[in-house]
Amino acid sequence: MLPIAATVVVVSRQIIGIKGFGITMPVLFGFSFASTGLEMGIMIMLIVLLSGYLIRSLLNNVRLLYLPKTALVITGAAVTALAVSPLLPYSKEFQFPLAAFALVIFVLSLEQFYAFLSERGLKKTTAVTIETLALSIIVFLITTWELLQGLVIDHPILTILAVVATNLFLGKWTGLRLSEYIRFKDVIFK
Repeated sequence: MLPIAATVVVVSRQIIGIKGFGITMPVLFGFSFASTGLEMGIMIMLIVLLSGYLIRSLLNNVRLLYLPKTALVITGAAVTALAVSPLLPYSKEFQFPLAAFALVIFVLSLEQFYAFLSERGLKKTTAVTIETLALSIIVFLITTWELLQGLVIDHPILTILAVVATNLFLGKWTGLRLSEYIRFKDVIFK
């Protein structure tokens, strides 16, 4: 399912124009949502991002080097997520080892999140975070789709060939993205 998830992210970037934080974050978040459940995963992700942002804001006036400050943000976000985890609604499918793995993924993504935040600002980072969340939900839906799982298991070679062909096609893509058609509709459809 990993190659399909990565290809879905590429299609959304090249054809639709959804940016997100690269390929790895939406794919990892999507698989994390699959292990925790979608609602629980989104709650954990939001808790980690918001607590990390608050801790980072508190540390803005403290003169520390980047890496120690980032380590403090990661530590604070992890402690906060663990502290509120007993308050979260658990389902029967919830398994703590998988949820702990998802928590680690969300917490470690903070470094990329804050690097982007320091380069691009809060408005752009928020927009890209929302796009990443949307991509992650799409990856979750695709990876948990039982029909597709059955196809991948029954026809692995065809699946890999389809993924490779799609990525080779997208690698040569020179057309406009859907978002560009929307953005420049007045010029294009004049």
